[in-house]
Amino acid sequence: MKVIFIFLFCISISFIGLAQKPKQTPGKSQDYGILYTHNDSLQYETYPLPNGWGYKLYLRYKLLVNQPIIPALAGNQGFKTEKDAKKIAQLAIGKVAKGQMPPTLEAKEVKKALKL
Repeated sequence: MKVIFIFLFCISISFIGLAQKPKQTPGKSQDYGILYTHNDSLQYETYPLPNGWGYKLYLRYKLLVNQPIIPALAGNQGFKTEKDAKKIAQLAIGKVAKGQMPPTLEAKEVKKALKL
């Protein structure tokens, strides 16, 4: 009787282990898609807006910057393309990696990167 009890106990533990919901991989965002990795602790992602694109910067998977408009330029317009948002996100995250916080971008840097 003890052998049957131990056998059933082991089987039930095995099923409980298999039934556990796997954790979400940290490389994916529930909202928009892939987090692009700059280094072990810095990531960025782009996201669509009604009037274009924006980007978010993450430090250790915690939101650091949400940038729905083009920084350093007059007006409140989003990036025209996802590629443009990625370029500026990479500029900004590079500044964070160098220790500049907040990652302030100058108008000439943004214009050069976007070829305006």
